Amino acid sequence: MTWRGGVQAVCSLGACAALKVNPFKVHMGWEKFKWVAVRAVFGVIGHLLYYTALAKLSMGVATVLFFTNPIFTAILAHWMLDETFTKDQRWLMLIALFGIGLVVVPLSPLTLLGIGISKWSICALLGAVSVALAYVSIRIAGPRVHPLVHVVYFSLVAGVGSALLAWIQGESWHMPNNTAAEWTAVLGIGICAFLAQYLMGAGLLLANAGPVVTMRNSNIVMSFILDA
Repeated sequence: MTWRGGVQAVCSLGACAALKVNPFKVHMGWEKFKWVAVRAVFGVIGHLLYYTALAKLSMGVATVLFFTNPIFTAILAHWMLDETFTKDQRWLMLIALFGIGLVVVPLSPLTLLGIGISKWSICALLGAVSVALAYVSIRIAGPRVHPLVHVVYFSLVAGVGSALLAWIQGESWHMPNNTAAEWTAVLGIGICAFLAQYLMGAGLLLANAGPVVTMRNSNIVMSFILDA
């Protein structure tokens, strides 16, 4: 998370300079800026919870659980922004949750009671809720806050926060091995994360939160393919 945040910060600050966007000028006022902070903090918490689950679960299962966030995004957007959340959408949400339960505990009739679901599965779900709040915060902040501003603060909180957390836990921190493959992976993750964060932020300013976030669920298919 530290390297991802660092590379994202460089990319986002460079993009801000190119587009003449000043992310450190709080011209939108505190009422808007506090939602930028909420987006950064809860976005980072959500990803840290996801990475924790990813270390203990298969990539496919962890990703399925984490990408329940469109469900929680739709609920929070309806509650906080009064966005449309129809009866049909609620039924489909329940069906989706049941399907997710079968993925986590295959063919288990106890899935509906939550029995057999590990703490790492719950960790991934909490990450989904945290990220959902981050996405809704972008909608609340509104179009006066450029999408790059959200990416800058997310990147800074991710880089500094994860490094501090690793230090507190006594984890060893080192530079990537000086090989083309490892540096390509480190830089590629950061650059792709920057593009994904920017495009998601821009999309959330154009349409309701639930449908926009749902478009990311192609990640679930890709995770099962790569995990095969």
